[in-house]
Amino acid sequence: MKQVVGLLAFTLGLALGAIGGAALLAYAYQAAGLYPPDDATIKFIARERGWLRDDV
Repeated sequence: MKQVVGLLAFTLGLALGAIGGAALLAYAYQAAGLYPPDDATIKFIARERGWLRDDV
């Protein structure tokens, strides 16, 4: 029984660590500006600079 609880705790800790690590890495990439902008961001920048007209 002790081994089952230990294995369950290890698996839960491993999963939480992997999810937390991925979230931290994603935040660091986004904060550093390494993610390419998505389509909505590109359209927003284009509208702000006057490159995209809404009436088309």
